[in-house]
This record gives sequence, C-alpha cells and structure tokens, in this order.
Amino acid sequence: MTSDSGLGTREALARAVGRRQRRESRARWQLAGLLALSVFVLDQITKIVIRATLEPRESIPIFPGFDISRFRNEGIAFSLFPGRQTVIATLTVIALIGIGLALIRLVGRNSFVAAGAGLLIGGSLGNLVDRIWRGGVTDFLDPMKWPAFNVADIGIVCGAALIVLGLLREADEPSGDERADE
Repeated sequence: MTSDSGLGTREALARAVGRRQRRESRARWQLAGLLALSVFVLDQITKIVIRATLEPRESIPIFPGFDISRFRNEGIAFSLFPGRQTVIATLTVIALIGIGLALIRLVGRNSFVAAGAGLLIGGSLGNLVDRIWRGGVTDFLDPMKWPAFNVADIGIVCGAALIVLGLLREADEPSGDERADE
C-alpha cells in the first residue's frame, strides 16, 4: 500500500464519517421537530376539548386525589405573577430565543438533548399561544396536592430533564469505524 492509497482511504473514511454525522444530526433535528410538533398539537387539542366540555372551575373526579378540572392560569408556573400576560409572553419569547440558540449547538450532542429540546420547545410554544390568544393558559390536570397543569407543562418539565440528562451523558458513542480512526 502506497502513501497515496493510504491518504485516499483516510479521506474516504473521513468523508464517510462526515456523512454519517450529518445523517445523525439531521435525524436528531427531525426527532426534536417531531416531538415539538406532537407536544404542541396534543396540548392544543386537549385544551380545546377541556374548554368545550368543562365550565371554568368544573371538575371531573378521575380517581381519589386526581381530577380533570378547568382552570385559567394567568401567571407563570404555580400561578405566580398573575395578570401580567404581556410581560410573561415577552419573557417567554426571549427565553425561547435564548434556549433555541443554546440548543442549536447542543441538539447534535445526543438523542436525549434532541428529544428534550423538542419537548421543551413544543410545550413552551403551546403555553405561549394560550397566553397570546387567550390571555391565560388552560390548566386541567389537577392532582390534589399539586397545582393544576397541562400537556405543555409536562413537555417543558420532561424536556428540561432530558436536556440535563443528555448534557450529563457523553456524546453518542462513535461507531467502530470512527474509533479505529482516532
């Protein structure tokens, strides 16, 4: 094997690794987009159903300690800062831009971060739409010893947890071919 053929093999391997990394990155972005869209759509559908079937503060007991209840949350988490929808919506947009910019670099790290990004963004957009169009967020999942919440809130919390887990993990393992080149 001459040095020229070795160089050609290394270049071919580098190109193959680059293509694989681009495919994996594209797949992670698709995962993030699909989860964001899914959380957003599920959140909006469940809120539409709740608003159509329950009056404000009406409850349906599901099992002891858990009801489906219709609440309007005009604040942020745990109903903090009620009545400040413009400020909350503006801060949400600023936070989403900041999170989005940070996630641009992080989504490619591993699938946990990509999934977390999708859940977080989908949930944040779901609640933002409510704040802008309805003046408050519709909450309906009502455990007895915890404030009511919705599908968007689940997406936000689970997404943030997955991002943290993904950042604590190593980047996705390279294949055997990539390890051989190192």
